[in-house]
Amino acid sequence: MLKIPALHAAGMLIVGLAVILSGCGERAPVDVEKPLRPVRTVTVSSPEATRLVEFTAVVDAARKADLSFKVSGELVRLLVKPGDQVVSGQLLAKLDDTDFRIQRDEAQSQFNKAKADFDRAQNLIRQQYISSADYDQLQSQYNSAKARLETASNNLRYTELYASFAGIIASKYTENFQEVSAKQPILALHDLSEVTLNINLPESVIIQFSGDRDEPDTSCIAVFDAIDARYPLRFKEISTQADEVTKTYEAVFSMPNPDDRLILPGMAARVICDKSHGVVTDNLFYLPPHSVLKDSSGHFVFIVEAVSEGVGQVKRTAVTVGELTPLGIEVLSGVSAGNQVITAGMSKVSDGMKVKI
Repeated sequence: MLKIPALHAAGMLIVGLAVILSGCGERAPVDVEKPLRPVRTVTVSSPEATRLVEFTAVVDAARKADLSFKVSGELVRLLVKPGDQVVSGQLLAKLDDTDFRIQRDEAQSQFNKAKADFDRAQNLIRQQYISSADYDQLQSQYNSAKARLETASNNLRYTELYASFAGIIASKYTENFQEVSAKQPILALHDLSEVTLNINLPESVIIQFSGDRDEPDTSCIAVFDAIDARYPLRFKEISTQADEVTKTYEAVFSMPNPDDRLILPGMAARVICDKSHGVVTDNLFYLPPHSVLKDSSGHFVFIVEAVSEGVGQVKRTAVTVGELTPLGIEVLSGVSAGNQVITAGMSKVSDGMKVKI
């Protein structure tokens, strides 16, 4: 085996270390620039491009009434059934009128006697054959008999129930030969030539109404998914007091019942309105709900302002929001058309930070 003297080995080790150290000293430090964090953005579009808003509606009859007798008695004739079409003034039901006829005949007899006595008194008072007190008493008896006859005659007429308006019998609440009380509902009558659609509007939408009742007339349509049809609506009325529970305001639209379909009360529909006709202001925009953040200072978004090609600077911007709708969350203030709002990566950015768009 070849043996290397100890002194020679030590020298070789020193030379090797010197070479290594010399090589390390020749490498200059490299300043590596950190890559910009990429973000995804959405461009805030003009409100003219997002004017539609949708609400769930419930259909109701334009006119409806629960019909009842004004007197009590036994129901002996029920002439209609649910689904029947009726005309105004049509006889619908009748009570047993035997007792009412007797009362009317008795009242008629009393009236005839009182009238004859009063007619004689008018001749006698002119000839001064009776006193003024006797004349006044006979006149009072005549007036009382006349009132009783009118009441008895009215009660007899009230044993018949007539349609208040043309429509359809929606339901019946009793059957023949049952005792019914005065004011007890007997039949439900609906006028379905026109139907109404009732929707509940939040405060953020109500406050933006222009107050012109004519403006929304042509801006809303009713969509019935079950029959794949849509119809124009006419704005009818709006409540000015909020519901105590939901804090919403009821708005009512109307439409003629189509000839090819039968729209019935209780059906569900969607009311879609073009909000360019008075229901929104020009500073209302929609953003994806997840792009609007909230902390102790309130709601805010991150806007990216371009500083060079593909590079932008993050700007935290406070916003005022409205309701969550199918189009996104309403942003009432804080953003403008053309702003680039970050929609992904919000948790990794901060105000003033540069990012890759």
